[in-house]
Amino acid sequence: MARYISGIRQTVRQILRDEFVAGTAQDWKDDEINIHIGQCLDKISQVSPCPDIVVQNTLEASRILDISGISGLVAPIETLEYPVGSNPRSLINALRVDSDTIEMDIEASPPAGTSGTLTGTVTFADGSLAVTGSSTAFSTELESNSMLQTSSGSRWYRVATIASDTALTLAEPCRTADTGADTASSTKYKTKVVFLYCSKLHTLSENESTLNADQENVLIDGTVAYTALAYSGDMRSYINKVNYGGSPEVAISRYITVADRYMIFYRRGLLSITSGKVWQERSRA
Repeated sequence: MARYISGIRQTVRQILRDEFVAGTAQDWKDDEINIHIGQCLDKISQVSPCPDIVVQNTLEASRILDISGISGLVAPIETLEYPVGSNPRSLINALRVDSDTIEMDIEASPPAGTSGTLTGTVTFADGSLAVTGSSTAFSTELESNSMLQTSSGSRWYRVATIASDTALTLAEPCRTADTGADTASSTKYKTKVVFLYCSKLHTLSENESTLNADQENVLIDGTVAYTALAYSGDMRSYINKVNYGGSPEVAISRYITVADRYMIFYRRGLLSITSGKVWQERSRA
């Protein structure tokens, strides 16, 4: 089970023996540990990025794609999927034009895609491929391989088949977070799309994490190392002399030892986790 940022902080405090004790001040504030978490999270993202598929409309008679609105990229976009819905996937190269623009490496320019919100009320069922509508017009507003997204969701679902104006089938089951009747005339759609395979910064908050178990362990090791190193370097005045025999030097020495040890763990972990360049490897397969 994924650990969110509060759980990461708690584990870091346990290793550093800085857990909460009534009547005793803790050595680090949450914000201080968060700084080191962010520092390590950025480094992990560089060597093992978060894979993400961005859904974008094609432009009529143009192979150009604007990527200026895609945030958190840690590597150039090199792989696209077009057209979508093929089996096996139809992967093509993305050619870099400039920092905000890429070009689809295809011969014929694609048709124009459309986007908007669907008419009527769309209902998604948990774990099901079936989508139903009330006062909807699936047959005229959508086509096979169109993409749907709930008004409050972040995940796009590909339409496999359309049975009628009020019934369609998805290519993958609906996730629990998107279950239920969406707000009327608010369900988003895109037709004629291209998938952009992106490598992004990882997300870690109080209710979301994109890290796997190995990446979490590397993050904890790195955060412990940098937090202990910052402590010993700053020579903090609020060292708890009771716990360390009345000698601040003992505490400083201990944290230097902890920092050295966990820095070794951290660096080994960075070397061991996957590079994350999945899309590039796929495009050459």
